[in-house]
Amino acid sequence: MMLQRPYRLPLFVLAWLLVLVGAACAPLPAGDAGGATIGTLRVAGPNVFLNGARARDGAGVRDGDTVTTGAASSAFVAFSEGGFVQLDENTDPRFSFRVETRGRQRCIHIQIDIGQVFIDKDVQCFSTPDVTGNLGSRVNIRVSGKETIVTVLAGRALMFGEREQSVPAAGEAVWRRGRQIGSLRLLDAADLAATAAWRERYPGWCCVGDRLEQRLPEQCDRQRFSFDRRQAEAGCRQRAPTGWCCLGGGRLAQMPAAQCRGFFSPDEAEARQRCPAPPRPGWCCSDGRLSETTASQCRGFFADERGEAQRRCQPEGGWCCLRGKVVEMSAEQCRRGQGRFASERGELGDCRPRVTPLSPELRPARPLSPRSPAVVE
Repeated sequence: MMLQRPYRLPLFVLAWLLVLVGAACAPLPAGDAGGATIGTLRVAGPNVFLNGARARDGAGVRDGDTVTTGAASSAFVAFSEGGFVQLDENTDPRFSFRVETRGRQRCIHIQIDIGQVFIDKDVQCFSTPDVTGNLGSRVNIRVSGKETIVTVLAGRALMFGEREQSVPAAGEAVWRRGRQIGSLRLLDAADLAATAAWRERYPGWCCVGDRLEQRLPEQCDRQRFSFDRRQAEAGCRQRAPTGWCCLGGGRLAQMPAAQCRGFFSPDEAEARQRCPAPPRPGWCCSDGRLSETTASQCRGFFADERGEAQRRCQPEGGWCCLRGKVVEMSAEQCRRGQGRFASERGELGDCRPRVTPLSPELRPARPLSPRSPAVVE
């Protein structure tokens, strides 16, 4: 009986297979999982990792990515479609897009195996080793390895364990391996604040108007939030709104809003309209008198130049037919006396007062002669 010799692969083929297997098992670079973008990552502390590699602040989080935080570190993911999630230390959620089975709504799903997260989003799905659920608004979730505690600060949460449970605002419930432990608790404002007090260990910075202030993420624009003060300050300077500032006296200048001490507008036309030039001084001829004033205050002829106003204000010599007499005077004086003015005397013609005879019925009766006897009917 002949034994068959086992088939052996050539060494170069084995080497090539090892290269392929090694390439297939190698971890993906941070933020390059290839899925659709879920949000932007902000890093606080030295121990934040994206897909096993040290995370870079501002990296994109994609469908299928895992964000992990170690000791004294936090991470913040600003979702591209609005809302955010913040991770406490020693937390390792995995992010993915999913369509929830009950409401058939598309949501960002967070798988939390251990740790604590704070979620602020209208539609959010999550799962832990103890329970799954759909969230709306602001919720704190803590997974200890033994149980999952869900605290709803605002909005509501719908939980799916052995039975469906709705947790209202200010409510807190505990699950362990699919079963709800104890009854629903309602917390007061102090207890709710204490639940999310861990976030205060990781304050961030953002631009509020033209100032840099230390705040929580939801207290400022998500795109301007950063755990790094220098980064936030640089972003503040880059995004400082520039426009047009009224400096007074009708003068406009282009500058950031923070430097403007007058009326500011990003629109030049609006700023110019709200920043009128001061009344321009000039000369006014009124009733034959010349005075220095502004155009709005002049009740006669206004001119920027004194000479032009003076020429209009000089008396025009001529002749005036006034009360039946022809008198040499200025046109202004003649107008005041309600006479007729002409440059030449001959133009006035007959200046005698014109008397219009009364009609017979308007004439007064002639008195009778003393010698005429009165006739009395």
